[in-house]
Amino acid sequence: MKKIHNLTTLLSFLLICMTQTACNEFLEEDVYTQYAPEDFVKSEDGIKKVLIGAYSRLQVNGGMREDQFTLSEFPTDITLESGGQFEKDALPFINFQWDASSAFLRTIWVQMYTAIRNANVLLENIDNVTSLPAERLAQYKAEARFIRGEAYAHLHRYFGPVPLVLTTSTSDLQPAKPSNEEFVAFISQELLEAARDLPLKQDLLGKADKGVGLAVLTKFYLNTKQWQKAADAAKEVIDLNKYKLYPAIENLFAVENEINGEYIYIYPCVAQGPGNLYMAHAFPPNYPIRSNWINYGAQFRTYTSFVKSFHPQDRRLKMFVTQYTDTNGKTFNLLQDASGKALDDARSFKYTPDPNAISQNNGNDIPVIRYADILLSRAEALNELNGPNAESVSLLNQVRVRAGVPEMTLGNFATKESLRDHLLQERGWEFFTEGKRREDLIRTGKFISSALARGKTAKPHHVLYPLPQSEIDANPNLKQNEGY
Repeated sequence: MKKIHNLTTLLSFLLICMTQTACNEFLEEDVYTQYAPEDFVKSEDGIKKVLIGAYSRLQVNGGMREDQFTLSEFPTDITLESGGQFEKDALPFINFQWDASSAFLRTIWVQMYTAIRNANVLLENIDNVTSLPAERLAQYKAEARFIRGEAYAHLHRYFGPVPLVLTTSTSDLQPAKPSNEEFVAFISQELLEAARDLPLKQDLLGKADKGVGLAVLTKFYLNTKQWQKAADAAKEVIDLNKYKLYPAIENLFAVENEINGEYIYIYPCVAQGPGNLYMAHAFPPNYPIRSNWINYGAQFRTYTSFVKSFHPQDRRLKMFVTQYTDTNGKTFNLLQDASGKALDDARSFKYTPDPNAISQNNGNDIPVIRYADILLSRAEALNELNGPNAESVSLLNQVRVRAGVPEMTLGNFATKESLRDHLLQERGWEFFTEGKRREDLIRTGKFISSALARGKTAKPHHVLYPLPQSEIDANPNLKQNEGY
């Protein structure tokens, strides 16, 4: 059985008790405990606890259903959901009918700002620590800056610019949004400087090292169309000579293979929780499962057109269930009915079910960025800079060869647009069920047109989600995103 050191939440705020001495006197507070950051971040143990608390909020493994699927795949051409009580929450995102009252948007907002708060606590107080070597303090500061930068990048993917809160001692309790240019510049600099001081290797699974910092920076540059910087950052990751493609793509996501050279940035999961919740939603009705597994009424399904778009020899097809025999001995085809009508009911089993899962909790780690993503990110950035080129095609072919499909040649791509379109398609084949499709479609200008082609009432403003209504109500200086 694998040994994993997992990050867990260690911070909590303690209650302040008050007593009333007489009905004609002021209330007096008896403070029994108090959260004092300047005291807490005095020792290395305190620093580590603050960081673990911040990491635990940054890693949304417990909320992967909402973050990686409801917000990031259901509005796309890959995945949909039906059944169970969850259907009423999923349908607005499938049909482009979401609004600012969504609890999912509020949850992501609170979770990321809590990670930012914890990072700010460390950054505000760590310079007062004199008992640790400067090099180690620089590493801890780099981790805090990574957490803060990645949390803001996470918010930017959904909401665009949001208020920049960089201290816990501010008196400005109603901050406005910066411009998008200012916000992007801040995150870029924050992640760049964090990557500079992060170590090559970490002591705990899930913490940020230099490869993680550079990979997150690569993806932020890519999604904000800073093409040269994205290409350069991806090259830095490649030049670390630390990562490589796992040979058997169809087995990459199994628990027994998750300690591998392809995973760069992950959300660690264990069957005891926090776990990977995906498979409980992927089993079709009455699918023969182990007694320690569970099959939810909420069903995560894959569009037939997407499954049929793969090359017939593609090894990635092995990660789909398109036909099965249920516990009653009845066989079901999930791709299409007898007349050829698409059923849009194939199931992605990318996360091979964990034999030791406990109910909905599987131990499969969730890859946020893999080496394949870095290869395709550099290929895309170079194409945007120079048009079709030999290096982009070579990087693309590394992923294709691993998948067992024919290599492409430079002659296959006459224009920048043709290679861009193919890279988008290749990213779909490679990263389905990993929560990347929405950002890829937005970046390549296909998010709205793809939705319209599926009959959705998508509007240009849907490339951003609305800020949570509770935040708008509480802050008169916070302007709602256009269209909401």
